[in-house]
Amino acid sequence: MYSEKRARDILFGAIESLLGTTGDSPLILCRLTREAAIRANQNAQAVGYEFSNWDAVANAVIRAMLNAGVLLTYGGSPVPIGIAAQATTVVGLKDGYQDLTEGYLVEFLIRKLGDVTTRDHRAIAHALFRQFNPTISMDHFEDRVAMLAATLADRIVLNEVGAYTVRNEVQFSRSITL
Repeated sequence: MYSEKRARDILFGAIESLLGTTGDSPLILCRLTREAAIRANQNAQAVGYEFSNWDAVANAVIRAMLNAGVLLTYGGSPVPIGIAAQATTVVGLKDGYQDLTEGYLVEFLIRKLGDVTTRDHRAIAHALFRQFNPTISMDHFEDRVAMLAATLADRIVLNEVGAYTVRNEVQFSRSITL
């Protein structure tokens, strides 16, 4: 599930690029995953970013995108989760797919960890947006966690002690055990 932020962003770009160039021969999800890993590796090398685990990151990011419902098939429907997902043709991405995917990751952590409060935004930021670039402020990523958490208001609420609580388990139905 985990992927370093810079690697995830490069992979997002590779996926977007691949889906924009497939034309008459769209890709099924398993091929998109493989091709995105290859393209991300090429793009990373072009900018001098050294990373070696593109296959693992591609699988993690695609899984998060699938669970976030941002990978679209014909008619604009999300690729359905299940045994057939890997063989489903992907033709596009939902608007705001990066925010929706990273919002899913925040929600996933809140649900899995349980006792998460607003004081934990920095820890979540470290977990999801880990950067090795000292010029990027962690304050920016802590703010991003707060903004992404705000998008979950229909599913996650703060209880009386300031901990995030799941509003309704059924609404997380797109998720699969990771």
